[in-house]
Amino acid sequence: MEEFKLTINLLPKGAWNNDFSKTLSKKDWDKLREFALKRANGKCEICGFETNDLDVHEEWEFNIEKKTQTLKQIIAICSKCHGVKHFKNSVRLGYGEEAQKHFMKVNNCSEMGFANHLNKSLLEYDEGNSVYRWKIVADLEKFGGKDIEIKQNHIPLIKNPYENVEWNNLSYDDMKSLFEIKRNEFLLGSPKIISVNVDNYQGNIQIKALFADRVEWCLDEQKIKTKYNAAGLFTTQLNVKNLIGKNLKFKIIGIGGEIISKNFELLLQEVL
Repeated sequence: MEEFKLTINLLPKGAWNNDFSKTLSKKDWDKLREFALKRANGKCEICGFETNDLDVHEEWEFNIEKKTQTLKQIIAICSKCHGVKHFKNSVRLGYGEEAQKHFMKVNNCSEMGFANHLNKSLLEYDEGNSVYRWKIVADLEKFGGKDIEIKQNHIPLIKNPYENVEWNNLSYDDMKSLFEIKRNEFLLGSPKIISVNVDNYQGNIQIKALFADRVEWCLDEQKIKTKYNAAGLFTTQLNVKNLIGKNLKFKIIGIGGEIISKNFELLLQEVL
């Protein structure tokens, strides 16, 4: 496989919020950022374009067997090279063709060369998505971050009791088998669950409901969060990062009654 100076780096889903620009304090990230910018001295470290508006990009290496993501480099690059690095996002924003042309120009390669590299990157991305939690490995002293503490994300895995539910056109009897339902028979507008979805890469539980005034979350029978709804479709989400406990459930409450979920079991392994 041909080696390129400018490459596409697609982060697997479980690593999307692990980068130091998000997990470190602004003060600590600025140390790393300024170190890279000073080294670049106003010139993109990939294509050589001169600008005073360089982006700072983290290069990671992933080991699926060990479930580690290791920091290879922090580099200062121009916005065009950065767009290639995050090619899927560039496509989403409508800049895919521009990113492709920049890749081919910097690497002096053909469309076939670009296509082969993109396919390889997409394959690695899909393989990386088999891992939900990555252990972060980095020697930050090499990048100007001496004495900066690395904190591993603590996001429990969520065992979803509604994983195989088809939410379209559920009957009331179906709902009764999925939830504990308490209705006020004298009032209209009993709450109704539209969907429950779990994102185990980022540790999110999302609920969509109708006729709901609020949702209450309980962890091991202790209320931990309440969110209110003004009117209409209620879309709400809970992130389980740093939650310590075993059984999580929600209660949807409206003027016509309430709906109580089954337990979402939290599996407390740090890296799986």
